[in-house]
Amino acid sequence: MREFVTVALLLVTVGLGYAQVHPDIAEDAYLDSLGLLRKYGYPAEEHIIETDDGYLLGVHRCPGSPVSPPATGKPVVLLQHGMLSSSADYILMGPQTSLVYMLADAGFDVWMGNSRGNRYSNRHRSRNNQTQVFWDFSWHEVGSIDVPNVIDYILARTGQQRLQYVGHSQGTTVFWVMMSQHPYYNQRVKSAHLLAPAAYMHRTRSPYVIFLAAYLHTTELMLQMMGTYYFAPTDEMDIQGGINNCRDGAPFQQMCTITTFLMAGFNSQEVNYTMLPVMHGHSPAGASSMQMIHHAQTVRSHIFRQYDHGPTQNMIRYGSLTPPNYNLNNVQAPTLLYHSTNDWLATPEDVLLLASQLPNVHKRYLVPMHEFNHMDFVWAINVRSLLYNELLADLRAYA
Repeated sequence: MREFVTVALLLVTVGLGYAQVHPDIAEDAYLDSLGLLRKYGYPAEEHIIETDDGYLLGVHRCPGSPVSPPATGKPVVLLQHGMLSSSADYILMGPQTSLVYMLADAGFDVWMGNSRGNRYSNRHRSRNNQTQVFWDFSWHEVGSIDVPNVIDYILARTGQQRLQYVGHSQGTTVFWVMMSQHPYYNQRVKSAHLLAPAAYMHRTRSPYVIFLAAYLHTTELMLQMMGTYYFAPTDEMDIQGGINNCRDGAPFQQMCTITTFLMAGFNSQEVNYTMLPVMHGHSPAGASSMQMIHHAQTVRSHIFRQYDHGPTQNMIRYGSLTPPNYNLNNVQAPTLLYHSTNDWLATPEDVLLLASQLPNVHKRYLVPMHEFNHMDFVWAINVRSLLYNELLADLRAYA
């Protein structure tokens, strides 16, 4: 969940000039998701999927690997990213670390969603992405429209009846939304594997989230006055700034982790400092302001429910003064939760509360490292031994 704040890469650059950085690191910072897969010898496809309300989603696919060539009939898995992120989260750490390579090598047909509004899904059939109407959505629409549409497309394309779902952070939130609003999709999901599962956020320890929730109404008013409807993805200047400031040997390299740590939890031992320019090259990837506000509403209300538009709009949209709650009893697909002790966004207490309200939890796995934080689920140095080996075994068991 690269959430709630745009990464600040404008550190102190006076006198640094252009960075002396390994060519692969600089190249990987600039390559897109498809370019990264192809660079390391993995097949990559982009599929443009139009949603029921006209958004054009760039969905990425890795159908095989050098050790497991593409073939029909492979088990299908869909990976869904967190907020302000993209499919790159599952790719950018390279073939020895990232989940997509591990699953492709293991014989899975891997698909990666990109939620409306990020760099790969930033178009609409008729709406201009510089207008407010384009950005009039929260993660409710991602879960109730985007993910179901993507699942339908994948199953039609592959000829499969069901797939397996892996989500991280907001990628788990939208899963609960989908099942609450469209319980039919329980029949289309063999199993759901939820990393850093986020629904309730009563006990968040992230200063950013606490601040946003405390000053929610002021924040909403300021965003409206400034005409800020979205958080933009990194551009070329941001990427070069990440290379200059976050490379090995840069005087302020460790400062590049502060924003993530203050949001996700401190864990310096699992940070691959060499890869920081690549992480900052791909994140943030863009999101609507309403997505962040929706999470802040959840923190304030202590209720997992639809977006609160205010009493007047709520009456028009929902027929009630307050938004409807999401019905977690509808989540009937086999559900496996993977969480950690030092996650400041999906805290152990909130995960336990969530688990108590889900009707079909098959497993709850606590990562065996006390310091493991929210972003370590996709970026940690030892994420394979700490988490992905367990996840792969579970995916095989339910395939």
